[in-house]
Amino acid sequence: MDNAESLFRKLDLAYVQQEMVGKEFENNWLECKEKQKPEQGALDQGDKSSFAKALSGFANTSGGVLIFGLEARKDQDEVDKIVGLKPIRELRKFESALREMESRIVERMVVGVEYLRITTKEDEGLIAVYVPQSDHPPHRSQIDSKFYLRAGGVFSSMSVSLIEDLFARRLRPELEFIIRRLDGEQLLVVLKNSGRASAKTPYVVFGLPDDFRPSGCDLSGNTPFNPWATISNYKGTNGPYIAFTGNNLIIHPDAEVSLLRLEHPRVERRGYGRTVSWRFDYHVYAENMRPVEGQVEVKIEA
Repeated sequence: MDNAESLFRKLDLAYVQQEMVGKEFENNWLECKEKQKPEQGALDQGDKSSFAKALSGFANTSGGVLIFGLEARKDQDEVDKIVGLKPIRELRKFESALREMESRIVERMVVGVEYLRITTKEDEGLIAVYVPQSDHPPHRSQIDSKFYLRAGGVFSSMSVSLIEDLFARRLRPELEFIIRRLDGEQLLVVLKNSGRASAKTPYVVFGLPDDFRPSGCDLSGNTPFNPWATISNYKGTNGPYIAFTGNNLIIHPDAEVSLLRLEHPRVERRGYGRTVSWRFDYHVYAENMRPVEGQVEVKIEA
C-alpha cells in the first residue's frame, strides 16, 4: 500500500482533527483545499481547477489524496499548515458533482479514483478524493490544457521531455514469479510477462526453503546444467538464496519462460488431509521494469 492509499484508509473526522489540524501538510501525496463557496454543493471554477490539477498531477506521478474542506495557510516561517476545518454544506451534492465531472475534467480517464465523505454534521463536512498512480499516463487537465506532476508538495506543469517519459511508462514489462508443481518431487520456476513490453535481461533472486535444491540439470532433466548462483545473503537477510541472470533472455508480452526445476524434500504420508507448505521470498528485476518482490506459497496435500 502506498503513502497516499495508506493515508486515505485512515481518514475520519477524529484523525483529521487530531493528526492533521495544526500540522505541516506539504508533501507529495496530500493536497488540502477550501471549497470556493462552501455554503453550496455546486462546483465553481476554482473547485474544477483544483480537482483537475489533482487528478492530473497525482495520476501522473505516485498518487495522492485531495481533501476539500480544510483551510491551509503559510505560517510566519512560510511553512504550509492546516489551520482548521471549513466544512462544505450540501456535501452529498458536492460529491455527486465531483463524480460526474471526473471523467470529463482530465484527458484520459483515471482508473481507481475513490471518494470519502467526512461529516461534521448532517450533510456537511469534508470530501477526500484518493487518486492512484496511473498505469496509463500522461493525463492532462481539461481546464487549462496542461499536464501536471506532483513534486515538492506542489503541482507543476510538465515539460515535453517529462511528458515523453510518461508515455514510455505505458510500455513496460511486468514479470510474475511463478512456481508450479510437477510430477514426483519437483517444482518448476517460471517467469511470466504480463506487461505490454518485452522484458530484457531479467534478474531473479529467491530464497530456498530448507532441504530444497536446484535439480542441477537442464529442463529436460537429462543434461547437467546450472546457470544459477547460490548466495548466502541478500538485502541484509541470510540465505540461502539462488540468483539467475538472463543476459540474452527476452520474455515477450503474454509469454512465459521456464527457468529451472527444484527438487523438494519427500513428503511423508501421515494421514488424510495433511498439508505441507513452503514459502519462497522472491525479487525480480528487468530493464525498464519496476522491481517486483513478494512471496509465493506452495502447498502439497500429503
